[in-house]
Amino acid sequence: MIKTLEQTYGELLFHRSTRTIKITKFGEQLLSHAAHALEVVNDVFLFGQQNNHHDELSGNITITTPSVIGRDYLYPLIRDFQKKYPKIHVDIRASNNFSHLVDEQIDIGIRVGKIQNNGFIVKKVSEIQFFLVASPELIEKFGSPQHTDDLKKLPAVELINSNSGKGWPWLFKNNIAIHPENVHFRTDDAEIEHLAILDGLGFGQISDWIANADIQNGRLIRLLEDSEPEPWDVYVYRPQRGPVPARVRLLYDSIVEHLNS
Repeated sequence: MIKTLEQTYGELLFHRSTRTIKITKFGEQLLSHAAHALEVVNDVFLFGQQNNHHDELSGNITITTPSVIGRDYLYPLIRDFQKKYPKIHVDIRASNNFSHLVDEQIDIGIRVGKIQNNGFIVKKVSEIQFFLVASPELIEKFGSPQHTDDLKKLPAVELINSNSGKGWPWLFKNNIAIHPENVHFRTDDAEIEHLAILDGLGFGQISDWIANADIQNGRLIRLLEDSEPEPWDVYVYRPQRGPVPARVRLLYDSIVEHLNS
């Protein structure tokens, strides 16, 4: 190592004799610079160690989730999580659009449907079914549809795809997709869609996560059950690149366990 340094700098670092070895003036100068450099490196490693220890208890976590999942299923978990870890600050972005985690600096995502990005760590946590529903008052007025073809002329509540501005089709088994022709109310928010269907503004297709309680208490009627589509998968995902802060891993695992149950 010493010979390599002497060859690199073209200077002697030590005066050598058969009995003694003494550092040269250039060697003393180089040693001074090296000591300063080592101090800087040590500070860097010390900062990293302190940050890792501190990281388990504090810091920011940003999550993207569909609004309904965020309100009804994720928020209760986050509320209890922050009571346990008060120095971890959580930012929930409620959106039905797919979010690019790296571009938007999001730590954890929840998504319904397929995820095609192989750069993510992805875990399936649940399934969502979609039900065609209407209020009892609306069914009393227009009757119950017996076939998917009956839906085109019935008054409808339509959910808009925020990316395209077009309405999402109603999906049924055998790859049948219906675009209602008699749309009475449109919105890009699933919760408002739910309220409009409850209020009898039209027939609509919403998830079981939203509809189940109202179906059980009779506020909504489930229709065309034999024609319902296959369930959609629900995923929790996070970026794969680089080390994962302890706080993010902790909350990610908590969300996976919570939604699995």
